[in-house]
Amino acid sequence: MTDAPARRNGQLSSAYAAAPGVLIGEIVEASTTEFLAQAVELDSAPPFGAFVEVTGEDPFTVYGIVAHVQTAGIDPGSRAIMRGHGDVRDERIYQENPDLPLVLRTTFRALVVGFAEGEQLHQFLPPRPPRLHYSVFTSTPETVKTFITNGLDYFVALLNATDVPVDELLAANLRYTAACHRDGSAFLNLAGRELAQLLRADYARLTAILRRCLSPIEVG
Repeated sequence: MTDAPARRNGQLSSAYAAAPGVLIGEIVEASTTEFLAQAVELDSAPPFGAFVEVTGEDPFTVYGIVAHVQTAGIDPGSRAIMRGHGDVRDERIYQENPDLPLVLRTTFRALVVGFAEGEQLHQFLPPRPPRLHYSVFTSTPETVKTFITNGLDYFVALLNATDVPVDELLAANLRYTAACHRDGSAFLNLAGRELAQLLRADYARLTAILRRCLSPIEVG
């Protein structure tokens, strides 16, 4: 892929080693394999399948892929109730109930797929989870291209994920990643060859995933 930054032996140029995108959330739970973040605004989570990253004073930048998004009440013991009545529907409900952003929250779960330490990029789990209350950013298209230039080993982590719709997640990530490239078709061809090796014993599953990648999304 000619549009990706140069890399030698897993090293990234310093220009790409730490270039987060838009602040999108704050970590409220973290483990070795995943983290849960609360979106900075209600209904403003990153797209399903998108790359996100966590950086800060910690020497590691941790990369994740959004695997689940949920909007619910802030209090775990309470559930949202119907607020509409008569002609009050949809956006008018929020206009008539300005307290809703204070009692609801949007969260997103991200699977950890790699990390950067200085100029070294790795597609395996970091030595420790990202810290609670650290900021979560969207990854820029340039960062996404750099990440996959290092390889597609993270596909294994997605295929082995539990409690998520794995095939839908992988397809969503492929569409998202393809949209970060000038030539998304070239990336999808490369990804298809990699998946063909990983799923060589399950052709039906492979083709079902690839069919979901025919219309790459746009990445802002």
